[in-house]
Amino acid sequence: MTARLTPTTLLWCLVTLTLALLPHAGRFSIGLLAVFALLVTWRWLGAISRVPLPTRDHLVLWIFKQVLALAAFLVIYIHYRGQIGRDAGLALLTALLGLKVLELESERDVYVLSFLAYFLVVTNFFYSQSVPTALYMLAVVVAITASLVRFNSALETFSHFACLRLAGTMVAQATPLMIAAFLLFPRLPGPLWGLPQDAFSGVTGLSDTMTIGEITRLGASDEIAFRAQFDGIPPRAADLYWRGPVLWDTDGRTWRAGASGHGPATPIIKLGPVYAYTVLLEPHGERWLLGLDAVTNVGDTARAHADLSLVARNPVKKRLRYRLESAPVYAARALSATERAAALTLPYARHPKALALARQWRVANPAPAALVARALDYYREQGFVYTLLPPALPRDSVDQFLFETHAGFCEHYAASFVVLMRAAGVPARVVTGYQGGEFNDVSDYLVIRQRDAHAWAEVYLPERGWVRVDPTAVVAPSRLSLGIDSLRTARTPLAILDRNSTAVAAWRQMTALWDAANFQWAQWVLGYSAQRQFALFTSLGFDAIDIASLMFALTGALAILVGALALVMFRAREVRDPLVLAYARFCGKLARVGLTRAPHEGPVAYAERVAATRADLSVEVTRISQLYTALRYAELPLNRALLERLIRKFKTTRRSGG
Repeated sequence: MTARLTPTTLLWCLVTLTLALLPHAGRFSIGLLAVFALLVTWRWLGAISRVPLPTRDHLVLWIFKQVLALAAFLVIYIHYRGQIGRDAGLALLTALLGLKVLELESERDVYVLSFLAYFLVVTNFFYSQSVPTALYMLAVVVAITASLVRFNSALETFSHFACLRLAGTMVAQATPLMIAAFLLFPRLPGPLWGLPQDAFSGVTGLSDTMTIGEITRLGASDEIAFRAQFDGIPPRAADLYWRGPVLWDTDGRTWRAGASGHGPATPIIKLGPVYAYTVLLEPHGERWLLGLDAVTNVGDTARAHADLSLVARNPVKKRLRYRLESAPVYAARALSATERAAALTLPYARHPKALALARQWRVANPAPAALVARALDYYREQGFVYTLLPPALPRDSVDQFLFETHAGFCEHYAASFVVLMRAAGVPARVVTGYQGGEFNDVSDYLVIRQRDAHAWAEVYLPERGWVRVDPTAVVAPSRLSLGIDSLRTARTPLAILDRNSTAVAAWRQMTALWDAANFQWAQWVLGYSAQRQFALFTSLGFDAIDIASLMFALTGALAILVGALALVMFRAREVRDPLVLAYARFCGKLARVGLTRAPHEGPVAYAERVAATRADLSVEVTRISQLYTALRYAELPLNRALLERLIRKFKTTRRSGG
């Protein structure tokens, strides 16, 4: 029987398609969304006979649809400048889906549109793989499946809730197969889709460049930069310096990483305990990685530079999970001639006041350690303040900061300190990264957010090697001990609850639980990589499995699983209803006298054939069949025991001579 497209089933199709597309609404232009909404509305009004549809019977409208399709392609091509990619492809798919809705007439059209809606669900994961996205898309999959159930239901009285319940049951039954495919299907070594996501402008965060004096209002972003889970007790808060790009080169305003510190990794002298931990890094589109300063073992994921910074083999375009070992108390004594020259270089004719001050200090006491102490005393004695709302520095940013404004955040202090040290003849460099982290006691890990981004300095002392110096700690020690939240104007939900300690505690516990769920999701689902898959197979005893063997094992496992499910479903279909069993005994009695019921015969047709063949049995057969039909199909309040008694007393005899 061919399924029929009714206004109800059409509405199901349109609603489920819209639900699948809804998360993309903020990623498209208003024009594209308006065209899609117009096409959907046009199709619905056509279904209820309010407006004509663009069929060949309405030639002008049909031509208009073809022109609209061509125009959509050209506009999208021009808007995305001919680029083939995620955004352009999805925009084109949306336009084509809107046009396909206008052609929604036949059974085939419904299936094509439903399968495209399933594909549209997948495209949402190109942008977000979060738990809310997964839950929403699961609900959309159930809705699309319910739409297909509604379309194929022969009973118009089959309720919408019943369609959703059946669809939910079908999705739940498919879950074991989904889990098996997720665990066994060969993992791709690279991302299915990844594009750089730059989000470093005007908010706290990390980059491999640093410009002083341009930002006058620094917003503190709550976006997660990475998470770190230690194997045992974590280091103390004062040692939580997460090293990122090291900046060597400056033109007087902007600092850059350059290539001075990109030589082979130098040995680290461990002066304290070593910590092993796992980092789950959010995608940032660059190659640099974060590690607790200083990393002593990088594993096989990262590569260490001479300046102790870490880089990945490829840009980080998806969540990256890697293992490291670090010694927060260490000594790094290596300094090549090239690095010394870079660590003393200053731009020509810049920062004259800072250079003059540093030279005065050097004349008074040329010892490097004494120069470091003198610079820190300068910040302490001259009334410097830490602020996220620094004044602009349009001229010489370092001189204005050191001698006029005396107000800034960590970048101002780190850059100006390095300038003073280089001017005094002490090799120095700027280190960027993160400082601190928020401990999640639900799952025992640290959450490091973009607002924890920090910059500090390193100076080279002949007797000690490279030494961390954080001038921000002199001006605002609470920035290091309490984090940036202690220094910014609260605009989070906690600001509303500040006077209610119980509400604050409840809010923190709720956010900790939510972040713990996201951490486990990212670690075990999104972080299930090819390496972890092979580790799983190794733990199961498959040490040397290759892709071909994996595919063979997957095919076999799925065949066994499908066979087991089919067996369960076959057994579940076995008749256990006492009413059906009683009728089967009745049919068996007739079969013994040659009146076998054909597979296609219903009770009424079977009774009519028996009555026409054996008039002596017609009364009893008709009565039993009518009673069974009323009990089985009409569900009338009749006596089931009466049917069983009539069948038990029913006797048949074979006619003589035939």
